[in-house]
Amino acid sequence: MVMLATLSIVFFALTMFAVPIAIAMALAALVVIQIWGMPGFLFAQKVVNGMDSFPLLAIPFFILAASVMNSGGVTTRVIDLFAGALGRVRGSSGIVNVGTNVFLAGISGSAVADAAASGALLIPEMKKEGYSGAFAAAFTAGAAIIGPIIPPSIPLVIYGVIAQVSITRLFVAAYIPGLIIAAVLTAYVLYVARRQNLSSRGSMAWSELGSKLRVSAWALSMPILLMVGAKGGLFTVTELGAVLVFYAIFVGWVIHREFKWRQLPGMLTDAALQTANIMLVVGVSSFVAYLIVIHGIPKDIQSALHDSKLGPIEFLLIVNVVFLIAGIFLDSTPATIILVPIFLPAALSFGVDPTHFGLVVVLNLMIGLIHPPIGLNLLITQAISRAPMKEVVWESLPMIGIMLVVLGVITYVPQTVLWLPELMGVN
Repeated sequence: MVMLATLSIVFFALTMFAVPIAIAMALAALVVIQIWGMPGFLFAQKVVNGMDSFPLLAIPFFILAASVMNSGGVTTRVIDLFAGALGRVRGSSGIVNVGTNVFLAGISGSAVADAAASGALLIPEMKKEGYSGAFAAAFTAGAAIIGPIIPPSIPLVIYGVIAQVSITRLFVAAYIPGLIIAAVLTAYVLYVARRQNLSSRGSMAWSELGSKLRVSAWALSMPILLMVGAKGGLFTVTELGAVLVFYAIFVGWVIHREFKWRQLPGMLTDAALQTANIMLVVGVSSFVAYLIVIHGIPKDIQSALHDSKLGPIEFLLIVNVVFLIAGIFLDSTPATIILVPIFLPAALSFGVDPTHFGLVVVLNLMIGLIHPPIGLNLLITQAISRAPMKEVVWESLPMIGIMLVVLGVITYVPQTVLWLPELMGVN
């Protein structure tokens, strides 16, 4: 525990001076190495080993696929379809926001990327329809949480690698929780629209709606591609990322004719930089997790939990509290890599399914993205809306409450997670 305390103090002291997370974590780990007299080569070895995982190759493919889909005009066509279909509904731009984030979730797997993309497109539209800028920012930040829940999901890939759980099973299990979040957010924004007596845009002609559906069909078929591929064993999760890239290029270049090959080098560079940032955090976090394991901290925590005679309900409550707090201060990647090895053995001993545990962990960490004052999604959408941060924070409180209710349902009703993979026979 002394080692963990030393590591935490050095890490948080460095982050207070705006040192990047990966660098702060690496320096804290090196301090521990020096104090405890561990060989320096161990750091390099464990960092490289932490990044040396085949499933992690899916991450750059997911990032690249999202860039290609956005540049190929796919996202805007889907938004146009949602807006046209829901035009007669009061305050429909809020529902379009949810639908867009469900769609974007099937591309990027990143809440932050989805908050930026959907925010730039939909916050101005929500403001035009009568929603306040603060509400539009807070709602978009919350809706973007769907991104890492509905597959493909970068946090679920990382959890699957750390916990050695089938990523395909995690992906299939995530659909129902993602749709539950979407349904609750839709009900909430409809309530707000009625309370504020917002107007509707008006209905669209069936012929025009059919035309929008035809041009969006290729993009909307992507979830089917994911489900068929997962169930039929057509490709692994890593191969799925590559399939998504080629599919996105085909749709953007051949179908919509908006994708330009001259854009590809820039997209590849951006995907490489984002991947390098993620992988550096993965590698350094892996070493920190190694330090925690060799000092016996997971066993100590597991023993303490069992000695306290807690049941699964109390244990999951503790897990939620710990991961909610971690999500406020840490990015999901280091939080997953460091904390999952500590709590997963205890979860298994309490009879918690590792797939169920993974969805609970990821949703907890995603809630941190909308937790004021440093939730990254909130910071992004507030900048887009230009609303005062105080107002955005106030509007974010109901969003946090909604997410906590959904978290409670997913935590204590495991079948919301496990029903679909069991139905489909995905192991």
